[in-house]
Amino acid sequence: MKFAGSIPLVFLCASSALAKGTLEFSLKGERHSQLLTLAERDVNGTSESALLTNFAGQLGTRYFVNFTVGTPGQLQTALLDTGSSDTILLASDASICAKKSSCPGGSYNSSASSTFSLLSAGAIEAQYGASVVSGTMTGDLVTDVIQVGDIAVTGAHFGVAHEAQGRFLGNGAFVGIMGLAYSATEALREDQPLYPTFVESLVGAGAIASRLFSLYLNEVSSFGSILFGGIDTEKYEGNLTTLNFLQVSAEEKPISAFWMHLDEVSMTRDDGTKEQIVEPDEIQQPVLPDSGSAYWDVPTDVYNKIINATGATISKNNALLACSKISNGTSFAFTFSGNGTNKVNLEVSLSSFFTPAVLADGSGLAKIGGEDACLLMAQNAGSDAKFYLVGDPVIRAGYWVYDLDNGQVSIAQARLSATASNIVAVKAGRHGVMNVTNQASELAANQTERVAGTATASVSYSLSTTSEAVGQTAGPQSTDLSNAAAGTVLGVTTDSIVSLAGALLVSVAFGAFLL
Repeated sequence: MKFAGSIPLVFLCASSALAKGTLEFSLKGERHSQLLTLAERDVNGTSESALLTNFAGQLGTRYFVNFTVGTPGQLQTALLDTGSSDTILLASDASICAKKSSCPGGSYNSSASSTFSLLSAGAIEAQYGASVVSGTMTGDLVTDVIQVGDIAVTGAHFGVAHEAQGRFLGNGAFVGIMGLAYSATEALREDQPLYPTFVESLVGAGAIASRLFSLYLNEVSSFGSILFGGIDTEKYEGNLTTLNFLQVSAEEKPISAFWMHLDEVSMTRDDGTKEQIVEPDEIQQPVLPDSGSAYWDVPTDVYNKIINATGATISKNNALLACSKISNGTSFAFTFSGNGTNKVNLEVSLSSFFTPAVLADGSGLAKIGGEDACLLMAQNAGSDAKFYLVGDPVIRAGYWVYDLDNGQVSIAQARLSATASNIVAVKAGRHGVMNVTNQASELAANQTERVAGTATASVSYSLSTTSEAVGQTAGPQSTDLSNAAAGTVLGVTTDSIVSLAGALLVSVAFGAFLL
């Protein structure tokens, strides 16, 4: 997802914490709009929270995080977004929240919190747009206590939206958002100073050492995670390769977004035949790895190649293929690069680009040729776009370490359905990732002075742990869409909290907003 007209926005994840100085969020994806369960884990100085995902109709998979805000804590379920910067919650007095099903992730009542502080009225002016999702949220900039897992940060900055409009979840429903990108891209009124993002708040409070997080979406049917401040060396194959983010224009000073090059893409069928989908250097515009987008956005010519190569049929602007015709033996090879000589190769299965095509009313699946239809998660973004989004179908294939301090991302092929874990904290500094993985970094490394810095906090932070961790409970556990209640919201559970060598693991649940 992106800010309309400028910086891309990403939707993402859930939470957990495992190694000292790290914070991890558990994730789960699901190809059906159904309610499932998810486990959360925490570690001392780290924390893991709840995630749910919505894969209904054309809006695609979403990843959410559970946390509480205020004193006493008010439970929130928000989109975890690696492409945007702002954490924005819906105000309890927002007109859209008059109907609870329109705010299924909950809302925030500042009057009910003894630790609330208003910083600037009307400071937040956020516009979102990615794939078939768009919307606006406007409101105030405030501070309050945010608790994720057993970690509570006092003085955390976030927006409170009193107005929200657009097509965010479908049927006019909205949830809050937790952005993880550089503070330089915050959606503020022009006269407003930047404020510390959630990631910067974790650093400022001493929960993690640097602005770094690792993203592991895993297979759609399995748990994934986002880990703050560290790397899980058991979640990827081979070695991490480090790319420098691009400086896409002379005006972008310093680097403030996760821009990369998509060098080429080829497809290998199960019979061994190959076809070039993206020729070397065919896409000159930068791409953004956007976990908040369920789609891979491509130029028109590339989209037509994908349609022809996969055998999909266009129906009412959707590309459909009988689910029975999707071959697990067919795969795509993606090659990415950055500002330097390194290149990253990711193999993505054809099945990752298709999901059951749920009818808009949730009554079942669309049909093609009398068979259940699957929807192609690639989208024609036109040939004159300034950039293209690389969404979840591709991101799930990799393990991504976002190092905001150094303007880099390190990527490796994901070890899908991994059962082992080895989380190590990354120290602050130029060679943090290299020191942890014992690998050489990108030779033409970005100079840190060319990377967007941390915003100055207007209040002092404090960090504490709590006796009860924020977890999650779900609504009716049903794989039958028709039996699940609309507007399901995650709750809190503390029945599986386990301390592990300076870490706290918290069990949480996973579900879907059924709208």
